[in-house]
This record gives sequence, C-alpha cells and structure tokens, in this order.
Amino acid sequence: MLTIALPTGRVMKEAIELLREAGLPSKKLSNPGRELVIEEDRIRYILAKPMDVPLYVDRGVADLALVGSDVMWESGARLVELLDTGMGRCSLQVAGPPELGERFRCHRSELMWLRVASKYPRIADDHFSRRGVQVEIVHLNGSIELAPMLGMTDCILDIVQTGTTLKANGLVTLEKVASVSLRLVASRKSASLRWDGIKPVLENMKGLVGEVVA
Repeated sequence: MLTIALPTGRVMKEAIELLREAGLPSKKLSNPGRELVIEEDRIRYILAKPMDVPLYVDRGVADLALVGSDVMWESGARLVELLDTGMGRCSLQVAGPPELGERFRCHRSELMWLRVASKYPRIADDHFSRRGVQVEIVHLNGSIELAPMLGMTDCILDIVQTGTTLKANGLVTLEKVASVSLRLVASRKSASLRWDGIKPVLENMKGLVGEVVA
C-alpha cells in the first residue's frame, strides 16, 4: 500500500482534484468528514496540517506528499522533490508600510536590525542572512499584518496571493523572496525502495502538468 500525505487548508481541493485526474482513487477522499486517515483501494491518505506534512514524509510515515514549496523550505526536511505541479501558486514576500520602501532601495546596511514578523522564521533568517543583513525575527502564527500596524515589528515576511490583505492593512510589497507552488515529494527511502509504486503516480501527474523538477 502506498501512503500519501496531503495538506489540509487552501490547497486541499486542488490536491484532491490532481489525484483524481491522475487516476488515483478519490471518492472517499473528496468527503473525508472527520477522518484523518483514509484508505481507498491500495492507497492510504493522511490528512495533516500543511506545516506537518514534510515531517510525515521525512519520518517515513508517508511515501509521497503534496506540499507547498514554502512549507518544504521552512521545515528543512530532506525530501526528494519529484514534480512542480504548478498549483497553489503564490509568493513569499517582505511587506511593510510604504515609507519603509526607501530603506529597501538603499544599501543593505539600511536594513540592519529590522524587526520582521513571520510564520516562517527559518525562511526569514535564510533570506536576510543571504543578503548579509542581521534582523530580529518575531515568530507569529497568524494575522501577521497586525505586527507592523501595532508597531511590534517594522515589516512582515509572508505568503501573498492577491495582495488584497496587504492593501487592506496599509502594507505594500517591499521585495519578493520566492515563488511558491504545490510540489510532489517523496522520502529518500521510499524513492529508493518503492519506486515501482511511485513511478506511475509521478508519470500520470507529469502528463497532466508537464513540468519535472527532479
């Protein structure tokens, strides 16, 4: 039996539709109720919080997963990335009040010790470290936009889809960090030992989305 971890939340419907179009069983999966583990034919699905999905694969509980590239980066899990599905597209951005824009257009020294709120402390640290800038990162789990509004931080690093939430809270994009999309990943062990089961899933999805990352 092949085990596939799926993220609950905003991309779950797209993930289920992709599985259905790829020929995987999805009748029970489309109406899971309160079940978190669903078995259909020879597939077991695990429904998990997006941030937990990489760990289920990394720890060998799941053979495959559909996971956002932002979550994969933040987790630091060592996964085998098989395919960029192109679904769930958005981006990671640094955003803040418009008056902060001038500092981002000047020398990087102007950004030293910025206070940055984020649900992604690892990504925030990686991003600003690559720029050679030391910042203070404040780890929040939701309503990130509140932090600069209330003076707790100077800016935020978060995923942005339409920019509507930023605009509604008086924030603008200061810089784009990375594009985000839904990826098909496997554990290193499963990619080695269960390739016969993984390959048909990968090939079917590849035929639908047409882009192979690795």
